[in-house]
Amino acid sequence: MADDFKTHALTTSHDFYELLGVTESANNSEIRSAYRKATLKYHPDKVGASPDALERWHLLQIAHEVLSDAGVRELYDNARRARAEKSQRDEAFEGRRKWMKEDLERRENGSVKRKREETEAEDAFESELRRIAEDGRRRRREREEVLKREALESEVDERKAREGEMVAQQTPAVQANGAGPTDMDRSVTLRFPKNDKTAHIDKQHIVPVFERFGLIDDAVLRDKKIKTDGEKHRRPYVTAVLVFKSIVGAHAAVSDVPRLRTSDPDTFGVFEQVDWAAGKEPDCVPKGPTPATPTTDPLRKIPSFAGFRGTPRAIPGASSSPNLDDSIMMRLKNAEKRRLEEKARKEEAAVAAASTTEVTGV
Repeated sequence: MADDFKTHALTTSHDFYELLGVTESANNSEIRSAYRKATLKYHPDKVGASPDALERWHLLQIAHEVLSDAGVRELYDNARRARAEKSQRDEAFEGRRKWMKEDLERRENGSVKRKREETEAEDAFESELRRIAEDGRRRRREREEVLKREALESEVDERKAREGEMVAQQTPAVQANGAGPTDMDRSVTLRFPKNDKTAHIDKQHIVPVFERFGLIDDAVLRDKKIKTDGEKHRRPYVTAVLVFKSIVGAHAAVSDVPRLRTSDPDTFGVFEQVDWAAGKEPDCVPKGPTPATPTTDPLRKIPSFAGFRGTPRAIPGASSSPNLDDSIMMRLKNAEKRRLEEKARKEEAAVAAASTTEVTGV
């Protein structure tokens, strides 16, 4: 019988002190008194043949026997204390595991969210570029139709008389047969670091700055992390695509900005890279020396459209009179050249007048 109580003392999961309603320091007299009160309360003659009551009455007897024997009680106290310590360790371990699991889920969710945001930004940027390209093609088709319709409805002499006015209203990039500069030829890319000093630079800021080179049809900006030479980690940058109305403006931007970084660092010093969107100079830009009207600004070089590959040339054995499309194309190029020369002359005259005023002090 004693061995049975020792077994109960070592293996039971019940708290005998709590069952009898006494503290761990209770003496035998207190334990015996508590046992008598509890057995009277749960005695089968009083509560009937309830399974729960019989089970509790049986546990009260075991608790009394275990706690009344000093040796068995010591075994029970040691086992009870060991179980309590193990329970605390298990709870601490479970808490640590739960925290690690939740931390891992937070990290994974954050990574997935960042990747999703980057993907959405890339998709939005690509969609905006496609929209710009489609708008450019639509405008080009509309202008081509207007050119052809006006040319067919007018007599040759009337077209010559209105040539200056008509050509001045057309964009040099629009060619009758699509042989002129494309949207990509008129586009440049630029980038600048994203930090507190450049937080104010947005589309509304960039467009006026770069319209000094020529009118801009559209602009798209996006954030991107770039790894530069000598850097170990990627740094946040802002990249932009500018679509000029004329390839002349695009050429001026690519050619002049590197020098303007030195002469006007407050405006252009932040732009680390300005290049053609296609990654190279368009084929339609004249190669080699280009005659230009002298100007007072050494940074500006006006490209000549006479060297464009799209310029019509006489074909051996063919008629010497150019067709309608070739005539329109040549007039567009010549008019643009005259407009640029006139603009250069006006700028030179304005600077000369300003210099005279400074010298005379008037």
